[in-house]
Amino acid sequence: MKGLFAFCLTILSFVSLAQSSSDDILRRAEVMPVFQQCEDPNYADAPYPCTMKQLSDYIKAAVVLEETTGNITKCVISLVVEKDGSVSNVQLLRGVFVNAENEQEKLALENTLNTMITETVEGLNFVLPGYQNGEKSRVMLQLSASVNY
Repeated sequence: MKGLFAFCLTILSFVSLAQSSSDDILRRAEVMPVFQQCEDPNYADAPYPCTMKQLSDYIKAAVVLEETTGNITKCVISLVVEKDGSVSNVQLLRGVFVNAENEQEKLALENTLNTMITETVEGLNFVLPGYQNGEKSRVMLQLSASVNY
């Protein structure tokens, strides 16, 4: 009898661990966050890929240096879309890489671009948050973006 009780208690503890809290950060939600309404007919039935393209395009347009050399670099960004559509937990998983002959110039330019990217992403607002089981949810997004320098 004690063995059966211990077994049931173990099963119940696993079930309670599997249930998610409303503050959990999801990697995938039933309804993914929407950055802006998608007007591209190619994405009429796919709002999530449209959002990812919009984010990448937005970052590329927003992160602009006064003087550019015509080069392009990429970065990988992670962010959490909160229940109110705001953004938190912004991380550059891979910052930009700049080709420059002078090491100090290279580092300064990389730091400037990385800071601009982070600030741009931190200021984003989504028109719709993610939804899981009919409730607003926190959702983590990861994307790559190109930047001109």
